[in-house]
Amino acid sequence: MADFLESAKSMVNAAVSRTSWEAQKQMRVRSKQTEIDKLLAQRQQLLDELGQIAINLYQQGKLTDQQLSRLCASIQELDHDAQNREAQLQEIKSEVYQANQFAPSSTPDYTPPVSTPASSTSQPSTAGAKNLLCPVCGATIRPNALYCRSCGTKLR
Repeated sequence: MADFLESAKSMVNAAVSRTSWEAQKQMRVRSKQTEIDKLLAQRQQLLDELGQIAINLYQQGKLTDQQLSRLCASIQELDHDAQNREAQLQEIKSEVYQANQFAPSSTPDYTPPVSTPASSTSQPSTAGAKNLLCPVCGATIRPNALYCRSCGTKLR
């Protein structure tokens, strides 16, 4: 029994030691990643500054390098496009819903179906009902239908 307890104690100590080592490793990794992120942020800040200086020289007509001039022209074009899209976005955001703009338009040759009183039975009356067929596809259509459900042909 003492051997078992000693073995278990050794395994637990090994697991704790490994866990502690892994935690320290993760802390070192995070610390190093933070250092790298700070350096990359400084690099990006310098690139942004360089780009701004090049854009200013381009706008003043003092940039002589063709590659830089081409890049600056592309950047200006993108800036202009972004500003236009930003204005369009603001227009869309300021739109107000107008309930009447989605109201159905009147159809001059449309006659609404005649409503018939409901019968006392739960089954609809089929007496006198005739099966209408679509003149294009031959599918059965409902009485007073405006369009064929099968092919979409306008019936009236």
